[in-house]
Amino acid sequence: MRTIRPSQLAPEIKANAMAGLATMIWGAPGEGKSEIVYQIAEEMNAKLFEVRANLFDPVDVRGGLKVVEQKDGTYRTRYGVPEDYPDSNYQGTVIIFIDELSTAPKATQNSFLQLLTTGKIGTYQAPPNTIFIAAGNRATDRAAVHEMPTPVKNRFAHFTVEANIDDWVAWAVNHDIDASIVSFLRYRPQLLSDVDATQNAFPTPRAWDYVSRKLPFMNDEFYGVASLVGDGAAGEYIAFKQIYQDVPDVDDILAKPTTTKVPTGTSVMYAVCGALTARVNAANFEAIMKYTKRMPPEYQVIVVRDSLAKDRSLMTSQTFTKWTQENADVLL
Repeated sequence: MRTIRPSQLAPEIKANAMAGLATMIWGAPGEGKSEIVYQIAEEMNAKLFEVRANLFDPVDVRGGLKVVEQKDGTYRTRYGVPEDYPDSNYQGTVIIFIDELSTAPKATQNSFLQLLTTGKIGTYQAPPNTIFIAAGNRATDRAAVHEMPTPVKNRFAHFTVEANIDDWVAWAVNHDIDASIVSFLRYRPQLLSDVDATQNAFPTPRAWDYVSRKLPFMNDEFYGVASLVGDGAAGEYIAFKQIYQDVPDVDDILAKPTTTKVPTGTSVMYAVCGALTARVNAANFEAIMKYTKRMPPEYQVIVVRDSLAKDRSLMTSQTFTKWTQENADVLL
């Protein structure tokens, strides 16, 4: 199946929702499938309910059985309402996100089929404005998957998501990912996602997020990074980070953008791009662009693109307008 970028997925899910269709997102472990759904829920102002399918057995999907006393003193069994589902009377937009569906047993997958097709299961009825999204790994990812029954497959619109460096950077600059990691992955985008199921640790967008969180607390940086992304990626990142230390001080760049030295060399230029993007805001954008204009065009594009991903309001600035006019040939 043809892959899709994370940034292309939101419009497709919204179109499915308008047509009353459920969406199935496929992808390798750590590609950010769940994060995509969280972002879509925020964009749509939807209330999100996340269900981990692999933690359910078929009866749990229906809410489990309970014994109810009748008016005549007899007892009957009835299905209860699962706590994971939204209230049936909720009037806003709701997303029921069934994660890890492909790792759930077939019987559990089949139990979710009724909910996906009718919005109802047991005694439970989903709210009227409910969007159904599911996600899972593929057999080729060497995950512990169960082949999805054909009737379940046929109830979804299917999309296979693949990590994309531009989409990831646009997310990273707004989620406090360490600038050295952003710069490194701009330099080595192949290491954003390099799943190797034969290893315990390997690079994925999720793993690099973990590296960023752990950096301030690491005792031995190599072992700390390698424990999350593997030895090879860790070695390259640590070597790159040494270069990152040689980047001109950003405060010097902001104070003297036309005279502060512009370094040479591919790796250090990527490091400069990341350092500038990490500090950019409306107040210093003009100074950053004065310095950036002294860099080769391909690096100017990186700084501009990543700056706009961090702050879209910069697009209306005179600085950006002037740069686009001066670089129309680069942007074509």
